[in-house]
This record gives sequence, C-alpha cells and structure tokens, in this order.
Amino acid sequence: MPLAVQMIVDYVQEVEGAPDRLVLVVGKPGSGKSKMMRELATNRGWRYINCRELVTDELLELVPKARPQEAPQIMGGILTRLQAEVILLDNLQVLFTPMLNLDPLAILKQLGRKHTLIAAWPGAYEDGSLTYLELGQSEPHRYPADEVKVIEIG
Repeated sequence: MPLAVQMIVDYVQEVEGAPDRLVLVVGKPGSGKSKMMRELATNRGWRYINCRELVTDELLELVPKARPQEAPQIMGGILTRLQAEVILLDNLQVLFTPMLNLDPLAILKQLGRKHTLIAAWPGAYEDGSLTYLELGQSEPHRYPADEVKVIEIG
C-alpha cells in the first residue's frame, strides 16, 4: 500500500471518535489525489463523492449572503443520507466558486464534526496554511490549517 494511502487509513483510525474528523489530502492538480480517493473507496468500501453533488438547487436558490450559514446544514443533510462510515470528498474546487460565497475550509471543518471526511484539497500546504489559487488570479487564497490533519502528496 502506498505510503500516503496508509497515512490516510492511519489518520482515519486516529480521528475516530474525535470531535473533528477531517483529513485533508493536499496536492496540486494532477498530483494523484482523485486516483488515490477512488482507490480508497474501492479498497476500503468508503463512499466517494464529487463535491458538485453538494451544490444543490436548494443552496443555489439562497441569496449569496445566506449561503455560508445554510451550506453546512444543506451539505450535511446530503452526507448524512449516505450513511457512510467514511466519506471521500473530491473536486473541492467547486466550493471555491466566488458565486457561492463560501469558505470551503470552514464548511469542511463543520461537516467534519458530524462525519469522518477525507477531502482532496486542490492546492498547497505552506507554513501552516492551506492555499488555493483560483484560475486567473495572481495571489492564492490562504486558509489557516491549525487543528487540521494534512497529508501532502505529489
């Protein structure tokens, strides 16, 4: 088993029963995050979800100002209905869409209080911060990654 995959399995066991059950797999596009996530879904029986499935009509019909408050409840309901032990979230970049007006890391942390999540962060981890560079932007968004389990790949 590749080292990163084993680290993810170990972290899932480590966070089991913890108040926050979020593990981020961090790597730039093309680093193999999605392949690893699908492999974990197949080999461990964990549930693989494309984050596009979390952006529902119910969320989009809200005024942008209300989305940050309502998104965790709407997305959490979707995850709860999966009845999965561990949920693998891929294609997180959809959560960064400016039109959604969301803080992706804050939402993942909230969801990780109720569900064990492995999320593929499309960016980098530098000096204790997660970064994400939007297409067409010159400066990346920075998110403090304190108290978040991070596994870097690629």
